[in-house]
Amino acid sequence: MLMKKIFTLLLLAMACSVNMQAQEYNLFDAEDVDADGWLWFDTDEKIEKYIGLCNEDDYKVDPNGKLIQLVYADQYPDYPAPYADSWWMGAGTDGEIEGEGALTGSIIIPGASANMTANGGGFVVCMPSCKSYSISLSSEAKMYVRMMATKDVNTSFTNYDVISAKFATVFKPLSSAGICTWTGIETLDNGNDGAYKLQSNAPIYAYFQSLSKYEMYIHGIKVMTTTNPAGIEEVEVGKDKIFFFNNTVSLNEEAQIEVYNVAGVLVESAFATQLSLNDINKGIYFVKVGNNTRKVAVK
Repeated sequence: MLMKKIFTLLLLAMACSVNMQAQEYNLFDAEDVDADGWLWFDTDEKIEKYIGLCNEDDYKVDPNGKLIQLVYADQYPDYPAPYADSWWMGAGTDGEIEGEGALTGSIIIPGASANMTANGGGFVVCMPSCKSYSISLSSEAKMYVRMMATKDVNTSFTNYDVISAKFATVFKPLSSAGICTWTGIETLDNGNDGAYKLQSNAPIYAYFQSLSKYEMYIHGIKVMTTTNPAGIEEVEVGKDKIFFFNNTVSLNEEAQIEVYNVAGVLVESAFATQLSLNDINKGIYFVKVGNNTRKVAVK
């Protein structure tokens, strides 16, 4: 009897383990990432699909914007803005622009007014949850960075929490000149009371900020989540019942159609067989019809 109970518990543990593994998703679409799950900024199509500007009027995330939002450098009187270029080559392994091993395709992050000064450019990744987070970047100088975050989409960037400034001092830059693959970002915290990590089963907004005087080049990002955006599971079975073409949702029969953005906000709904999404901002959305959900890219 005891052996039977132990065996049953073992099976339950194995089932839980399998279920936990099943609850891991790439934030980005399968057709846009490589075999290891990395999204590289090496095509105009991927840049257009995933990268946009923050809400510059109030210096916050745009809740209806792209998954990756660029944040201008907080320098007065000039405000240089990051931008993305699929043809831009970063620094090679030798620290020289277009040097040996340099990667093509970048988010170009403007530098701070001086090294270890918190007024450089950056970008925010809008995560519905976070299992792991990695960044591939390069620079022709030492890289000083800090990771900030908030759980509230309405937070101004100047009020984001400092997750970690571990790599923001002269004693410990993130990397010397060259190419760097920064992994384990999700495990960082500042060690203070009330500190938290990026790892989360709820929406979190991760803000990378440069504290280096020289430009940095972000070549790729890998984000694994525990849920799909908006916390909505994308159902494989029956997904063909939701057709999407030319920014229009079509069904075989009339039903309630709901469209959610990446922050989980309902942006469109109708009881119909068709719903045009041409009037909403470009970006990634989830279309929900009954128990079926489909992720779509509005172009």
